[in-house]
Amino acid sequence: MVKQVLVHQRMGSFEDIVRKYSGMVFSKALGIVKDEELAKEISQQTFIKAYTRLGSWSGKGTLGAWLSSIALHLALNHLDKARRRRTQALEHDFPDTPYSDEHEEKLLQMEAAVNALPEQDRQIIRLHYYKGVKTDDIARQLNLSQANVLVRLHRIREHLKSTIKAQDHDR
Repeated sequence: MVKQVLVHQRMGSFEDIVRKYSGMVFSKALGIVKDEELAKEISQQTFIKAYTRLGSWSGKGTLGAWLSSIALHLALNHLDKARRRRTQALEHDFPDTPYSDEHEEKLLQMEAAVNALPEQDRQIIRLHYYKGVKTDDIARQLNLSQANVLVRLHRIREHLKSTIKAQDHDR
């Protein structure tokens, strides 16, 4: 408690800390998640986490570096959770099943649907799902933003699901 009081006295009010470091924290988060609204949310979470753990700050190094580290970890955790949600959604939509003629037919339908996509969408799908390339790397390779790649992956998945569902319905 004494340490927290000393830190608080030395740094001024927490409001001053937020004013002083909010731009830096926002820039750090934005550089990672590439989405302004999400970066704002992560910035807010950073300051909440810092406030609740101010007593654990050692006082070594700068407060800015500590806050930047918190923002970095929160942003990376968000990207990791989003990646896991996408993977789980895909696994739910196309679960692993033992070999069967029906399963083989579904795979052929999926392959045909992917091949019917525009070239850049095919590239995104092949890089992400077939080669396991991360979305930020795909964005760099295709000269897109990571947010754009994430949105396109979502839209492509939805398109593929509806295409296959329509084919099943027509049979």
